[in-house]
Amino acid sequence: MKNRSIFKIGITTLLLLVCFVSFATAANGPSWIGAFFVKGKVGLKWKTLEGSTAYKIYRSTDGGEFTVLKSTDKTQYFDADISSGTVYRYKIAAVTASGELESSEKTVSIPGVKAGDFNAPSGLGIRVDRNKIFLSWDQVNGAMAYNIYRGITPGGEYELVGSAQATKYADKEGITKGKTYYYVLTALNEDFEETKYSAEVSIKFGISLEEQKALEASENNIVLEDIKLTFLFDIKTAGHAGDMNQPTDVVIDSKSNIYISDALNQRIHCYDNSGKFLYSFGEKSEPGKEDEAAEGSFSYPFAMAIDKSDKIYVSDILNHDIQVFSPDGKFIKRIRINTTPEQEKFRPNGLKVLPDGNLIVTDAGNHRFMKIDQTGKILFEVGSRGAEDSQFIFPDGISVSKDNIISVVDVINCRIQQFDMNGKFIRKFGEPGQSAGTFGRPKAIIESPIDNRLWVSDGLGNIVQIFSPEGVVKAAITKFEDTDNILMTPRGMFIKDGRFYIVNRVPHQLLVFKIG
Repeated sequence: MKNRSIFKIGITTLLLLVCFVSFATAANGPSWIGAFFVKGKVGLKWKTLEGSTAYKIYRSTDGGEFTVLKSTDKTQYFDADISSGTVYRYKIAAVTASGELESSEKTVSIPGVKAGDFNAPSGLGIRVDRNKIFLSWDQVNGAMAYNIYRGITPGGEYELVGSAQATKYADKEGITKGKTYYYVLTALNEDFEETKYSAEVSIKFGISLEEQKALEASENNIVLEDIKLTFLFDIKTAGHAGDMNQPTDVVIDSKSNIYISDALNQRIHCYDNSGKFLYSFGEKSEPGKEDEAAEGSFSYPFAMAIDKSDKIYVSDILNHDIQVFSPDGKFIKRIRINTTPEQEKFRPNGLKVLPDGNLIVTDAGNHRFMKIDQTGKILFEVGSRGAEDSQFIFPDGISVSKDNIISVVDVINCRIQQFDMNGKFIRKFGEPGQSAGTFGRPKAIIESPIDNRLWVSDGLGNIVQIFSPEGVVKAAITKFEDTDNILMTPRGMFIKDGRFYIVNRVPHQLLVFKIG
């Protein structure tokens, strides 16, 4: 017992000595100002240590040994040789006449998925179109192919029904009308290693004859209204700029001029109320420098909003900003949102300008929506990734009603969530499906000034559905009687002065109708 006590005392003394030495070493080395991940690099900065002739930067990757990364006579360094999903540790050694004096360690975690790491596919969408069930999902880093599994009961058992190299699949073999099918996916890499199952999605494949007869006889069957739309004209070209390429949104100013975001041409086009081209503004941002894009340049102009002074607000999902322009296309300012190293970059998919000048904007990258001021200061934010109330998976369009109800399109969850102006959850409506009131991939939402109803475009179902302010489905638009144009991946919409404007992305056009 006496020997054990002496041993314990010796170990304690040794530990105290080690702690003292470590503390003394850290205290004698350079003092950190900061270590942070920003704009695709790790920024390191430290204070000058008197008597030093140079500084050595040491780095450890994912818990490995420290190695010398760089020697410099400056007190800052940017490490650009980094990888997604990796944890780096840094320490700075001051080189002095008596040797190296080391700083304490700093740890920086790089967001994202490490190359080669495999996660199951996510972002699954599902819909029925005629005699097929269509599935789509987000790309998985390092995936060579995907396996599609199908079951007839929740949670499996599943059978392999197909494979795909792209991020979509059409299932049509062995499916029966009236049955519900359950799907999971896996990803495979070049070594044919397979991930675990994805989250399960399900859908009912149409209805059987018996169910159809029951629906026709049911007193509770939904009767949709007919919405009369008279085709006026469409817009596909933009003067000297040529044909549009996958436009995304539309807004109308107080003079009834039409503004269209031409996403893949990195321009905004303006037309008069007859569809005559007036002018364009914007140019392509320099590739690879999206976070430092020139004023008035775009990488992917996506959503637009317009304020009471006819200023145009344009979100850019690759430049991670919102730019503001005068009605004639003159750049006014840029609005950016600061994000933390743990967050994804700001991705503004939808926005709305409030009468007081503040903005309501969705941030698809971080699965939230926010109220911000004109400087980009966040006044409140709601959301995280998930399927519970007040959670989202890649929110897109957003609208604010005359009654100050915020409606947010929750794309992958196939629903609309509504909140008050303080961000408090009120209600939700919609679910995955192909019947009235359900969604495939809802995209944009607007409030009609005619009757305050909500119009929602669905890019996967190729449909626009109309809901009461409380979320009761009232009408559906899938085709038009007096034109050969059909809806194909519709997105942005606007209603003004009895006209309905809708962006038709794949045909690269804007359709204009008279309501009634």
